[in-house]
Amino acid sequence: MSEPLLICGLDEAGRGALAGALVAAMVAFPPNFRLTEKFPDLPFRDSKKMTAKQRAEAVRYIYEWAALVEIDIVEVADINAHGIAWANRSLFEALIWRPFEAAQYIVDGNLKLGNLGRKAPRVRCIVRADEQFEAVAAASIVAKVRRDRLMAELHAQYPHYGWDRNRGYGTPEHLAALRKYGVTPQHRRQFVATALRNPPRLPGL
Repeated sequence: MSEPLLICGLDEAGRGALAGALVAAMVAFPPNFRLTEKFPDLPFRDSKKMTAKQRAEAVRYIYEWAALVEIDIVEVADINAHGIAWANRSLFEALIWRPFEAAQYIVDGNLKLGNLGRKAPRVRCIVRADEQFEAVAAASIVAKVRRDRLMAELHAQYPHYGWDRNRGYGTPEHLAALRKYGVTPQHRRQFVATALRNPPRLPGL
């Protein structure tokens, strides 16, 4: 059997949020395929640097042309029980162990992943990989679009917190709502306690 040529990119969305699940995605494109060449007018990069309209268009092309798109989610209850670092590692490890063989698995960030078995030599964790590898940028977009959709759905249940706009991050609006209404089952308790003491710097939403 020939060596697999596909490179999988992995990234997550929602790591720094005060509420909502952590979502990760894994994307691979056919060998020698480049979305940036096929759609030169659409910027494929870190999802937080794209507009919602650009992400919606990009994710449609990703699903159309990718050889593989996989998503996994860790819910808030598990984040509260085990911590965000555990959640982040668990998502990437679970995605890498999906029944799919790639030449490489490139993970955004500097996590120390374990439980990779025979796949370990093919896994690389790289800071700002989404700026260097198209598959990782695509995974960032897929994860961000899925998580934004989840937060919009949760907004219907908890409208006071503005999750359709702030996506669960610690905006002044969200922090004010926390002080007025308290926490919900969808809040990350330790994150909320820290944010109320020291309001966070916000990424692009």
